[in-house]
Amino acid sequence: MAKNTVSGALSKRIAEQQANSIESSYDEMFGLKHDDERIVSLDISLLTPHPDDPFRHYSDAKLRELAESIEKVGLLEPVIVRPAEGGKYEILSGKNRTNAVKKNGERTIRAIVKDVDDFKAVMIITDANLKHREILAPSEKGWAYRLQVEAIKKQGERNDLGAVEFQQKLSRRIVAEINEVKDNEIQRYIRLTYLIPELLEMVDEGEIPVMAAYQVSYLDAESQNTLLCYLEETETKLTIKLAQIIRENFSKNIPLSAEKIEKFIEYNNKRESKTISFKISREKLGRFSDAVPNDETIEKLFLEFLAERFSVT
Repeated sequence: MAKNTVSGALSKRIAEQQANSIESSYDEMFGLKHDDERIVSLDISLLTPHPDDPFRHYSDAKLRELAESIEKVGLLEPVIVRPAEGGKYEILSGKNRTNAVKKNGERTIRAIVKDVDDFKAVMIITDANLKHREILAPSEKGWAYRLQVEAIKKQGERNDLGAVEFQQKLSRRIVAEINEVKDNEIQRYIRLTYLIPELLEMVDEGEIPVMAAYQVSYLDAESQNTLLCYLEETETKLTIKLAQIIRENFSKNIPLSAEKIEKFIEYNNKRESKTISFKISREKLGRFSDAVPNDETIEKLFLEFLAERFSVT
């Protein structure tokens, strides 16, 4: 076997071991491992939702489907709870399974009881949904990531990890590693939680792109309300480019107005009318990637090609 091949395989193996080690340490640190936990049977009437759970309940149709599945094959995965006041239990993982079992008329439910603090409770709630729910609304992701970042940040404050800004960045990086996504994706989704509820609902419904919502999340609540009213009254679609222009020209000292939005739209339309845009992936450029390091070079070469192809001088 060639030396490069052996070296590459070894590097890949080491990276995998490091990744598994990091994931394992996080699971232990945050109380996410449940392999050796004892399963008990609890009175289902004693289970209550956790107040910080940011995830939506299943629709009636989906809950009915889950209930039918549980009725046929049983509850394959026990719910996870922690002791609460008055002999009750807070649900950390499995509120929809709990509702499905209730729907089937059952009085007891299989559960794992974990006596954990608020920090670990939040990590269990968010981890279970982020990793196991097939479809999550942008707002659900945003609130889950934010809860994780804030929980880890609080742990850092207790352990005196340094300045607030450092703790914030470190917390976000840890959350990115836990969820196997990039740091900037965590930041984008967390910013959605700073939208007013009506705009956030439009993001969840697919009426506003996530990247456009990220841009306008930096507006104050009054300006967001002004933008909402304008979008609804004029049936205007908030594009990413328009959102960028609004954010770039927004002043916290001067609230946004309908007149300003009109000017931003006019400016955006004029700018778009002067340009033609298309997308080409770096993969398609292949071996030419190094020769065209930036958009300006691509534009120059493309114009030269058109001039030569169509004999334009």
